[in-house]
Amino acid sequence: MNALLLCLAVLSPSRLCAEPAQLRIGLDTALEAAQHNSAALQAVAADRLAAQKRATSRQSLLWPRLTLDASYKYISEVPALAVAGRTQALGANDNYSLGPTLSWTLWDQGSLREAWRSAQAASRARDADFKATGLQIRLKLRLAYAQAQLALEAVRRLGDSLRLAQWQHSDIGKRLRAGAASRTDELSAHQEVLQRRSQYRQARADLAGALRELYALTGEEPAADLSLPLDASAAAGLPEDVEPPSVIIALDLPEDAMKSLAAAEEWPQDLDPPALRAWAALADSSRLAARSAKAGLWPSLQLSARTSADYPNGPILETINQNTVGLFASLPIFENGRTRRQAAELEAQAQAGDWRREAARRDLVRDWLKGKDQLTGLKAQRVINRQAASEARELSLLIYESYKTGRATYLEVQSANLRELEARVQCARTDTQLVMQLAILASLSEKE
Repeated sequence: MNALLLCLAVLSPSRLCAEPAQLRIGLDTALEAAQHNSAALQAVAADRLAAQKRATSRQSLLWPRLTLDASYKYISEVPALAVAGRTQALGANDNYSLGPTLSWTLWDQGSLREAWRSAQAASRARDADFKATGLQIRLKLRLAYAQAQLALEAVRRLGDSLRLAQWQHSDIGKRLRAGAASRTDELSAHQEVLQRRSQYRQARADLAGALRELYALTGEEPAADLSLPLDASAAAGLPEDVEPPSVIIALDLPEDAMKSLAAAEEWPQDLDPPALRAWAALADSSRLAARSAKAGLWPSLQLSARTSADYPNGPILETINQNTVGLFASLPIFENGRTRRQAAELEAQAQAGDWRREAARRDLVRDWLKGKDQLTGLKAQRVINRQAASEARELSLLIYESYKTGRATYLEVQSANLRELEARVQCARTDTQLVMQLAILASLSEKE
């Protein structure tokens, strides 16, 4: 079942074809679905698992290795020794050896251990990448959800404006028939109706697009037709001559999102998100790999022990049990500087990782401070916009009353209606920008 389908209306068979389905898309449910179904997150999870397995593989090189070795060879000419007129073969045509071998690197100046620690650091970097990708997915989903909230609010506001324009056009038509209005006023009123209908239809298309973008991020398919969505309040007061809704959509209110993200406003005590930890771990990995490479300049000591069944036993054609123990030392004499250059390359990569982490930290602090400045400004704008919308509403009503008494022209009525619509849409836009800015701050400071 679609994880986003939280509430599907239960309709009787007689009403099933008449009433649209109802979908409630909760932000928390959408976030959970987006993280569960994200292909990008699954890819990074697979990279993380691969890095963990690589580190475990490197660790196994620190311990003794036991293998079962077997060899066989055929010799066409067997050497022989002639003694006192008698020829004695010094072997056999068929030769084989079978047995276990134990090998262990006793000393390598820490080369294998540093290589293992380097792989561990790379694994930590992949783990931080996984968490950073999860935060990015959450940010994209929250931004898409805010866009859907804004689109839904725009449909509501334009629906209200269209109903007002239709009512005014009807009222002016009555006044025209009573001789209290002109044909010019009626045509102007009808032009406003047509303009609002066009804007309303486009707003519904924009809402459909925003919802499809939201569903795409969740990785799920909608359980209803999203071509003509509306919310319950807009569907209850549907303007005249518009298409009925294909689905009734319910979204969380922007105020709920603001409350859930309120903690993002606080400056984190330890500003160390996964993106910075990933750069630090990559630098550590390169630094440890450089140490492992440098150890190759020093001697290494290996122990080997073997017990095997060998055939033949020299000139005696029999199988014997042979036990051998060996100690091998190796010291590079000349390699044209290959090991030193490799170590220098890895050290340079570590320095590059350190500088990239520092650059990312500076960008993070800058973006955080810019976001806080934007948030403070948006809060102030929100208060101003709400007052402007309230006054624009009152002004539009007063101007229309003045028009009916002949003290104002219909052009003034249209201008007042437009100002009211713009003020109400601006209120919704500011609320959405507040939510989006909080989501950005959360992505910068959240650690998981």
